[in-house]
Amino acid sequence: MGTMRSVYLIIIIILFFAFISLSFGEIYEYRGVVFYPNGSQTVDVSKLHIDYENPDAFSIYISYRNSSFYLPYSKNITLNLPPKKFNISITISASRISRDEWRVYYKIINNYPYSILFNISFPGGFNIKNASVLVPAKSYKIITLSKIQNSNILYFGDSNISFEVPAKLMIRYSLPIPFSIIKSNKILSNGSIEWTAIYIIKNDKNVSLNVNASYWAVVNNTKIDFGNYSYIIEPNENVSQSFNITSDYVPIFYLKFYAWRDVYETIKIKPAIKVDNSYIIGIGKVEGLSFNIPYYNYMEREIKKKKEEKENEESSKTINQMQRHKKEEKSQTQETKKPSKNEMNKQEKERKYPLIIEEKFKKVAAAIATVTTTSITAMLIPPIFRRRSYIVDKGIFSIKDLELLSGTVYVPEGCKLGNILPGGITIIKLTDVEKDLARDLHEIYDIPLNSAKAIILGVKYGGRVFLSDKKAYDVAVEIGLEAYLF
Repeated sequence: MGTMRSVYLIIIIILFFAFISLSFGEIYEYRGVVFYPNGSQTVDVSKLHIDYENPDAFSIYISYRNSSFYLPYSKNITLNLPPKKFNISITISASRISRDEWRVYYKIINNYPYSILFNISFPGGFNIKNASVLVPAKSYKIITLSKIQNSNILYFGDSNISFEVPAKLMIRYSLPIPFSIIKSNKILSNGSIEWTAIYIIKNDKNVSLNVNASYWAVVNNTKIDFGNYSYIIEPNENVSQSFNITSDYVPIFYLKFYAWRDVYETIKIKPAIKVDNSYIIGIGKVEGLSFNIPYYNYMEREIKKKKEEKENEESSKTINQMQRHKKEEKSQTQETKKPSKNEMNKQEKERKYPLIIEEKFKKVAAAIATVTTTSITAMLIPPIFRRRSYIVDKGIFSIKDLELLSGTVYVPEGCKLGNILPGGITIIKLTDVEKDLARDLHEIYDIPLNSAKAIILGVKYGGRVFLSDKKAYDVAVEIGLEAYLF
């Protein structure tokens, strides 16, 4: 070959893994779900639907929900996923507020860490046909429906609900880009031939790429490894590597590289309802239920009771005075008895202190469990624990208030306390169940939260309930409590 330099130019275009914007029509997951009015749900299928068309794309990898899928070329496809429930629950309860009117409480609980918009289509016959409600993260909303119907049985039929839950999906997909190998040689002073290979990988796309490359040569059936390299190639830039070998034989230079880009797409998870052997995507079913609540006119009974008490007030005072007079005469003729040691201990135990924090209570009668927490009807059955007491919804009292409160005074937690307090005041800490009941009363009837707590304690303890809000007073009277407005 003498001093003559031979230059060999080899330009090879190969297919490799790289990214450009694919023409995705839509990617979403759908779940065949049925919600039940007790807060449970069943999901029979979960599927990932991929709808895209790009004739140049190939070798696409998808990672989602701990599952990986490989698509050798672009196509529309639906992939099976393990069934998974939504972090959403729905409860439905009802109350009968008069002889001819029912109320249904449709509660949507969102346990996701972000707000979700719900669209609901209710069964016919109620005052609301369709509704849209945005439920905040880790919270709930109650939709109150009403129906005029004079019957002890109310059927609330199936409803449909639609929503979209955001999710993340990773896609690694590919397209071809060019590379080249330029080979040349020269004769050294000792007569040997030095071969040089210049490798060039070009990123002709508009996004950066990750590249892993391996370089080697084969000389007289012997492989010479040049090593493995990793690059990040910016858009419209090149990377080059050169290697030299000395050989009297003509070498063949090789290159193998893998280039990719991982992209995280935001997709939507949708409910689906099964119809025959197919699914309607975007709508979920909420199963209906029946309520059987006999009507009791507690308000009329309470009004009648108060009227009778007022009419007989004077005669009652006279009778009480006569009874006290007879007892005083009888006590004067009897020998005065000294209290026993057990009685003294009992009196010591019953002594009241200015402030007591009560942590635990006996449970309210099982009637509360018969209807979900949003139903006021659950409080119509008298509790198992009743005694004469005063329950108030505030902790700041005037002198006139103290004149009315002569016995044990129960104040729910959360009330701001004033400087003047009744001698037998007891601050009550509600249980989690009671807090939920109070919150439901507060939201459904738009009454102060402390008034709602006082009503819950009134159901539990019995006695007189003193309320500072007129609307709360009406609610208390309606459910059969001995309520006073002050």
